Amino acid sequence: MEKDKSKALNRSRSTVRARERSAGSVKDDLPYEITIAILGGPQVGKSAIASQFLWEGFVSDYKPTVEEFNWVEFEMTLGGRLMLQIIDSSGSRDFIAMRDLYMRTADAFIIVFSVDDPLSFEEAKSIIQDIKSQRRSKAPIILLANKKDLFDERSDWRVKGIERYAINEGIRLMECTAKRREEVDMAFRELLEELRETRHLQATELKKRRQSMPTTRTRPGELINQDFDKKKHTCAIS
Repeated sequence: MEKDKSKALNRSRSTVRARERSAGSVKDDLPYEITIAILGGPQVGKSAIASQFLWEGFVSDYKPTVEEFNWVEFEMTLGGRLMLQIIDSSGSRDFIAMRDLYMRTADAFIIVFSVDDPLSFEEAKSIIQDIKSQRRSKAPIILLANKKDLFDERSDWRVKGIERYAINEGIRLMECTAKRREEVDMAFRELLEELRETRHLQATELKKRRQSMPTTRTRPGELINQDFDKKKHTCAIS
């Protein structure tokens, strides 16, 4: 386990260093780079959300994540390219050093909790507090309530006090089921909109140009209603 954690952390640091060297380099015609980290406790649906956004399919089988890096390159309507890196992090505290690294280096965050698990909401609040305490500058955060399809009414959710917490912390609260692509896409669109305002990103619509493919941990055969070879994905921000 310690060997796996060391390898993963070194890989994370290498990726961050590479991103920092290349970001904003107009001379080399490199894309503008943004990193979004998906954080949360175990089994809240982080990998399912990442897979839905990246490959338009729902991962039905749970497999613990150590670390997954994926990317999407978009063409921007006003010219240029945007390289969006998605970090699907481990929910286990065995990999806390990796999570701390993401908190310091990512450009924006999606913090996920499950509406049927009050402890996952407490973990989400702890993560948000850690992000705010570790960073020198404010970063956009979306607090994403996942698995809403488990209940007919929002009042039936086992997690309470969500709206009040989000208002007090000044962060955006959204809800979804990872089974519905449009709901997952909306969370990413809102986060990109906040990034556009804070990073002066000149784009109104992003058209997917190319992207990483599913790893052996998330094989195409495990994605439900997934057809990433045929679909062209756009992400509009207004």
